[in-house]
Amino acid sequence: MSYAEYAKHYFTMPDCILFLILAMLLLAVVYGIFFVFANKTFEGELKIQHEFFSLSERFYELIFSGGSIIGFMAVYYLINRFVTSGAFYEFWSDYKDYLLLVFMIISILLNTFLDHVLIKLNRLDKSEMASIRLTGMIYMIVIFCYIKFIYEDNNYDMFITYFLTLMIGRFVYFDASFKDFLECMKQALKNIPIMLIGLTFLGILCLRGYSTDYLLKHNGVITNIFFCHLYIIVAIFIMHFVVDMYFNHRRKSPVEEMKPERKPNRKPRQEIEQRPKPRPKQRPRKPDIQNLEDF
Repeated sequence: MSYAEYAKHYFTMPDCILFLILAMLLLAVVYGIFFVFANKTFEGELKIQHEFFSLSERFYELIFSGGSIIGFMAVYYLINRFVTSGAFYEFWSDYKDYLLLVFMIISILLNTFLDHVLIKLNRLDKSEMASIRLTGMIYMIVIFCYIKFIYEDNNYDMFITYFLTLMIGRFVYFDASFKDFLECMKQALKNIPIMLIGLTFLGILCLRGYSTDYLLKHNGVITNIFFCHLYIIVAIFIMHFVVDMYFNHRRKSPVEEMKPERKPNRKPRQEIEQRPKPRPKQRPRKPDIQNLEDF
């Protein structure tokens, strides 16, 4: 199959729509898990909403970081597979190791675009963002271990080496202390449940894709995992608008119920001041003493 035939296969109707609907339904289940956890952990509407969106944005960042890394690896794999001759093939054969580093940089820029432009993650501070990205690295290591030891594919050993180098360079730099690294690891371990949810999400999509032959096994496991991440990102982009509308409605409803009844309109103050003031009662005058002497 040519590259055009592969692309046509993945975007064939109605398989494409059905796969997207499945991703949206699974994402709705993830939202339900986050909402139940937030509702049982915190009291008060604002605290519940804050915790729900914080968990959701951590999940978004996990998918964004993993999808960005898987994306450039899929592009590298597809070029190696389909470009077999010509001037570009010679250029690629001579400089593909350096181009892989360029792809890594592009993946970082793509990750920034996803979490700053496509869907702004406003509820995560810098430390939380760093911890969930470190969790994303662990997430990718688990996927590579699956490819290496369960799927038994040795074609991605070079990717794993580059990826581990990227991970070390991302979190261990010249002015970072060991204490800072341990603190980042401690925060990352708190995101392990979210990582397990993401891996389960990905596993269900892959299982469904392989069982229906929508995901082609001979097309490379990296490419199939990338397409699964792509569908999850599209589902996130659609569903996060629905979630925002739902919580905005929840936020407005209690406020409208607590509004006091309106009192009857009072007349303006100027009209009250313009009213004629009542005259004071006149006291009876006492008779003059000198006039009494005349009698």
